[in-house]
Amino acid sequence: MQPPMTFEICRALTQLTRQLLEAKEHQAQTHVLAKGQVYRVVVSLEPVPADQLQDVINRYQ
Repeated sequence: MQPPMTFEICRALTQLTRQLLEAKEHQAQTHVLAKGQVYRVVVSLEPVPADQLQDVINRYQ
């Protein structure tokens, strides 16, 4: 199991999600330079079906 993300990362991802949805986009790809390395970044938004919401909620408790 992955360690929980920091509040700052969750906030940044939430802001990115809002911006993508406002632009009617569901994915984004780019390259970034961090710590002397170039990284490919891919973000894909996938709605969670209603019948899986409880599982998602349980992950954060």
